[in-house]
Amino acid sequence: MLRLERAIKQTAGHAPVVPNMWPVLADRQVQIRRGEVSVIAGPPGCGKSTLALALAVRSGSPTLYCSADTHSHTMALRQLAMLANRNQADIEPVMVTHPEWCEQTLQQAAHIRWCFDSAPNMRSIDDELTAYEELYGDTPDLVVIDNLTDVVGDSGGDEWGGMRSLMKDFKHLARQHDTAVLVLHHTSEGWQSPEGFCPPMRALQGKVAQTPALVLTLAQGQPGVLLVCPVKNRYGPSSPGGADPSWIGYNPASMQIYDPSEGQR
Repeated sequence: MLRLERAIKQTAGHAPVVPNMWPVLADRQVQIRRGEVSVIAGPPGCGKSTLALALAVRSGSPTLYCSADTHSHTMALRQLAMLANRNQADIEPVMVTHPEWCEQTLQQAAHIRWCFDSAPNMRSIDDELTAYEELYGDTPDLVVIDNLTDVVGDSGGDEWGGMRSLMKDFKHLARQHDTAVLVLHHTSEGWQSPEGFCPPMRALQGKVAQTPALVLTLAQGQPGVLLVCPVKNRYGPSSPGGADPSWIGYNPASMQIYDPSEGQR
């Protein structure tokens, strides 16, 4: 049994939310919270990984990024492009010709640690967290799972049921380690949202929206715009049908995500 006063003492010194959310989303009470599971979902290629990586970089918070979906070379290329604000096509040859510059640039995001297991399971993810805590003496503020379909679970032949079971396991992980777990996931490829809309909550594959405290769905708007909609938000307003997205600046070539009020770097 635990008194709430003790819970406050246990979490003292830790921010309850991952800091530096883009203002356009923070104004809608969109926050990634410790002890909770959050989800970024959308169709393939819509910018899920870009948004998650940009959030981790922008926050400056200790982060464990489990990249099952994408190889280490590609993630290094993406992060270099993001940090240097240069197109990926220009950065890739520099990784060969000027490795020292690349290593120095990547130090700007040294608060992010990486796992590139292509088929992790809950035990291996928990082992990564335990190793992190042993190495750094504390839990990371943020754990990114990229993405849910690559995590091996005990589905028993029921793929969707396996996904829902994994989400419950992630909730347990978030509470046990007092960390924010951010899961990237797909929406149904057969779902066609009207122009200016994001996919609704019911479009998430496997109907996994019951567990997370926050679900953001994404869609690409006009050139240079990423649409982001909180279709579920336990701590603020939401638009379950995806009809009220926020507009965020987006340049996929250079991996830039920026708030309209801040402008592009």
